[in-house]
Amino acid sequence: MTGRERILAAFHGETPDMVPFAPNLYYWFYSRKVRRALPEELAGAEHPFDALRALGADILARWDTQHCTREVYAAGEYSETFEGDSGFDEPVVTAFNIYPPRRSVRRRVFRTPYGTLTHTWRLSEEAGADFETEHWWKRWEEYRAVRFFLEARDYEFDRECFQEWVKRAGDDGVVMVHLTECPLKTLHWLAGAEQASLFIADHPDEMKELARIHERKVLAFLERIADYPECEVFITLDNLDSAFYPPYLFRDYCRDFFAAAAEIVHSRGKILCSHACGRQRKLLPLAGECRIDCLEGLTPPPMGNVELGEARELTGYEGFTVNGGMDASRMEVSEDAEGFLHGYTRELFASMGDKRHFIYASSCTTSLLTPWENLKYARDAARKYGRIQ
Repeated sequence: MTGRERILAAFHGETPDMVPFAPNLYYWFYSRKVRRALPEELAGAEHPFDALRALGADILARWDTQHCTREVYAAGEYSETFEGDSGFDEPVVTAFNIYPPRRSVRRRVFRTPYGTLTHTWRLSEEAGADFETEHWWKRWEEYRAVRFFLEARDYEFDRECFQEWVKRAGDDGVVMVHLTECPLKTLHWLAGAEQASLFIADHPDEMKELARIHERKVLAFLERIADYPECEVFITLDNLDSAFYPPYLFRDYCRDFFAAAAEIVHSRGKILCSHACGRQRKLLPLAGECRIDCLEGLTPPPMGNVELGEARELTGYEGFTVNGGMDASRMEVSEDAEGFLHGYTRELFASMGDKRHFIYASSCTTSLLTPWENLKYARDAARKYGRIQ
């Protein structure tokens, strides 16, 4: 089977020839590339797809295609600039932005009749990643401006751009459609998780109205693109973790959105995923209730709290695909790495039962400290113990 066939078979509960092996190498690849620290085998590689093909992995991509889903504004005035200095003399690609050479700050401004909102990302050269240093929403008094922002914002899909990514992945894998995020995550993006939680506690009615505005926009966007044949797997770029999405907030701010999105996607015979980071044990039954088909990046203990072999049972949803298992605590190991990764993979795969509805993948991402050799050991183990047919 090809990588594309293998991944789609796993998502649909069919029987692939072997468990798909689909690490997410974006952070690992770009952070090493700008530091001139890629392994010799990847000399000349320009994109994570090059590294995945050199590794012999299956491609399950989400970061490139996020740029095919674009924010547009029907009112207000939006602008952005790249500023600051960095030591990198080539563009730096992060999970959220692409910084021009020698630039380290992305500033965004949105002017409304109720005041001006500003937002800032800053690139950390040490981390090779960027972080929000200023949220759009800083004080409750900016509520009217924030509501105007959400009412003005909509989404458009660059179908031609997406089709180009589908061609680039080819038979080696599947690219996912970026479906923005659930309403709770939008509130986190606006105000930061801590401030948004305080606003929810103090002003629940107003916050639920903001959530409904975002929900209506995203579901309408999904309806516009759901029938495109090249759009087969949809993903919300959330960070599903019970620390930030406790069950009571999930029920109030996420459940209806995910259930409605799943109904739209499933009516076309397609797949709905959400990105996950951290601890999901208490969220799995809720994900199953909403019929989310996959949480991309389940993390086993000690960094997470879900044994992958029990994840499907915890959801109570027969269509759920387990994705994850390659977390930093395993992938960064140095002592007898080959023996360790073979032993870990063998035991993990055995715990999955028949191994359908399972994709061996990164838990969130691949740590920058992961040796290239460890990725090859994990690949060899996946091929050895993951054969199904």
